[in-house]
Amino acid sequence: MHRKELARFAKFLWYALAVRPDEFGLVPDPEGFVETKALLQALREEPEWSFLNRGHLAELIHSPEGARFEFQADRLRAKDPMISMVPEATGYPPRRLFHAVRRRAHPVVLQHGLRPSRGPWVVMAADAQMALRIGRRRDPDPVILEVRAEEASRKGVRFHATQGILFLAEFVPPEFLAGPPLPSSEKEGIRRRPKEALSAEPPGSFFLEPGKGLGRPKGGRRRDKGPSWMRRRRRDME
Repeated sequence: MHRKELARFAKFLWYALAVRPDEFGLVPDPEGFVETKALLQALREEPEWSFLNRGHLAELIHSPEGARFEFQADRLRAKDPMISMVPEATGYPPRRLFHAVRRRAHPVVLQHGLRPSRGPWVVMAADAQMALRIGRRRDPDPVILEVRAEEASRKGVRFHATQGILFLAEFVPPEFLAGPPLPSSEKEGIRRRPKEALSAEPPGSFFLEPGKGLGRPKGGRRRDKGPSWMRRRRRDME
């Protein structure tokens, strides 16, 4: 970047980290840090900055303009931000909030509720477009769910507010969620699967059934198994 562009980038990054991270769908940790990957995803959604990569961040940090930022263990923060990074508990969330889930997680969430996929919070937005923006960072075609936040708050769910666009909770029970109905085939798939199979597993986890190995059966292509929504997902990815 040339000097003027680097200066503009520094101002833009300062605004995103120190003034209104919620406008970019970002939730810094209590120390103000945001993971580099999540930060770049959010910044590249702005047309003017769609070209950004880690090299540009490094260039900024090592320039005089970078004195206002701190890079630590693949995460970045603004020094002396203009806002508090600690979410405030609120007993008066909006009547409705929105959250986008991965399409393959849709059946599980409707049955078991919303839990954090990463970090300590379920992140919900005051408008559906922001929820969609955040959800597309994990799935190009997510499912938008409506959260009856006001009702949930009255029933004991604790919500925390950021600057007004994003709201946080540790867990939202399924009775406060509404969204597109599941196809009958997917409902049937949920009924057939044992409850423990629907719980969220740590990334990269897998389990072997007794008597079955890791190898692919000889003499043909591996058969697709599982509910229909999984089979359709595999076909879309081929």
